[in-house]
Amino acid sequence: MNSEINFKQMEHEDSNAVVSFNNGTTFKVCKFMENINTFFRQLILNELQEKLRQAGLGTPPRVNTWNTGVDAEILEPKSGEWKKGKVRMRVILEFCPDEPEDATINNVQQNSNSLDDIRQTIS
Repeated sequence: MNSEINFKQMEHEDSNAVVSFNNGTTFKVCKFMENINTFFRQLILNELQEKLRQAGLGTPPRVNTWNTGVDAEILEPKSGEWKKGKVRMRVILEFCPDEPEDATINNVQQNSNSLDDIRQTIS
């Protein structure tokens, strides 16, 4: 099975979800991602600006503007027209369960059916 297909983006803003890693560290997902995105903007984007400039590709906008989005235009081949809007970069967290969701749903349904069977037997 291709696990790449099963990865789903975790919504983390205002989330109470918690992630626990095998090394024993546990984070509230919203705080974890808030810090990751801050570090990304402060460290990676600064380095990215320099690397792109050195490669002769130009310099992206200043780092502090990426939080709310940077004014930009995008040209998509299908439309052939420039669209104005905003671009932003951020890190996302994705999760792929070891057990597919369908199997989990089937297990829950089987368990609930078993309880129903027991209730009917008792009645």
